[in-house]
Amino acid sequence: MNNSTDYPVYEYDDDVTAVLNAGIYINNYYLWAIFAFGFPGNVASVITIIRMQRITTSTFYVAVLAVVDNCAIVFKLLYHQLTLHQVWLDSMGCKILNFLSLFFTTFANWILVFIATERFVAVRKPLKVGMYWTIPRAVVSVGGLTCVVTIIYCHIFWTFTGNGPDCMIFLQYLHFYRDVWYWLNAAVYSLAPCFLLITLNFFIVQSVRKSTIVRNQLSMKNGTKSSNSSRSMRQEKQITVMLVSVAVVFIILTVPRCIYAIVHLYWSVQLGTMADAQKYLLDQLTFFLCDSNHAINFYLYFTTGKKFRRHFLDIVLCRKRRMRALNVSQSGTTMTLHTYKLTNLENRHVKEL
Repeated sequence: MNNSTDYPVYEYDDDVTAVLNAGIYINNYYLWAIFAFGFPGNVASVITIIRMQRITTSTFYVAVLAVVDNCAIVFKLLYHQLTLHQVWLDSMGCKILNFLSLFFTTFANWILVFIATERFVAVRKPLKVGMYWTIPRAVVSVGGLTCVVTIIYCHIFWTFTGNGPDCMIFLQYLHFYRDVWYWLNAAVYSLAPCFLLITLNFFIVQSVRKSTIVRNQLSMKNGTKSSNSSRSMRQEKQITVMLVSVAVVFIILTVPRCIYAIVHLYWSVQLGTMADAQKYLLDQLTFFLCDSNHAINFYLYFTTGKKFRRHFLDIVLCRKRRMRALNVSQSGTTMTLHTYKLTNLENRHVKEL
């Protein structure tokens, strides 16, 4: 799941050279584009959540996800630039960089599963979600996830080695990587999170639909439709749209890389041919898609989350201070009217006496 700058150098014809140069161009610049697009967005997500008056388990997970996404982008870019500029890496440096980049990319994907799980409990057990999901328990779950992902990737410290600018696998572990690790990594990194996100979001949508139908039936039976009920329905719809959009985007961006990582082991091409150049270009395109997953979440929140968008715009446009001033003014008007009413009642009482 780590992209390097190694690409074959052969005598190609013009068509093959054009395809290969496209792949090389993507390899050289796509992480910088992701950094420029995603790093500020993730920082904005953290700032927006911190400035919220009330932090819930959902917003806590979103803040953790933003921090982890930025760490994944930074370490991937660092590894890429070190190999691009042929910086000498010793064995330990190679192991640490590979471990951290793989750790943060996988960690971010499973935080999405935690968010979906929390929302699933909130929809199915709205009265008990406060007992099941609290901030301390959310912190414990993040700590548990840290331990599990660390155990999964700790083998890097004895299977990887460094020799100059390149990181390599010890020959005795090549069988493990080809026959076991590629499948396990694909499952942990993408396939299992995708399956869980699809399943959880399916049940979330079904639960929201059922609750909406029941609420509408009760409203029709009573002959009224309260504003609180309409507001609640709109909020549930926004949450559903946001969760579904995050799940769909995650699947679109990460599954192609996993498929390529598995197929490429059995996809043999003759070196220096058009098929070889096309395979390299496809390799870079799938890397671009899966790494973009760490840069897109802020823009999904902003587009589909009305509350998140309002808080972010309040920060950017400095509207929070004006809103406070408006609230003070409205409070003063209310107090004046209340005092005026009390004064009239007192005068009337005096006249009656």
